[in-house]
Amino acid sequence: MIYYIYMIRIIWKKILVFPALCVVCLFYAACHQPVPLYGTWADNRGDTFSFFEDGTFSAKVKDSGGTVNIEGNYSILLNALTLSINDGTRIVTEWDIRGNMLYFNYTNEDGVPITMTLYKVSN
Repeated sequence: MIYYIYMIRIIWKKILVFPALCVVCLFYAACHQPVPLYGTWADNRGDTFSFFEDGTFSAKVKDSGGTVNIEGNYSILLNALTLSINDGTRIVTEWDIRGNMLYFNYTNEDGVPITMTLYKVSN
């Protein structure tokens, strides 16, 4: 009889652990949202930005001096996009996605902001 009571207690504890684990997993899934920037974005001028899941990016930007290739890290806090370029430059700008179009301002080497309207071309 004691054996059966012991087994019922063990099974009851396992039954209670499973729902708690399910609640934690559902909470994480509901709160964790992937960054919508992942993928490659381009425009008709030849500008391209590729954002990767590991927090890095690479880009090709055309400005008055020609084409500039840049790489670095990016971070997002609400509507603020911070680009930390490997040469030490740091650009903080607001960003917005409407449909498949990404809007933000890129500041070139001369400090002139370039308004970007990029289209999603691949994930």
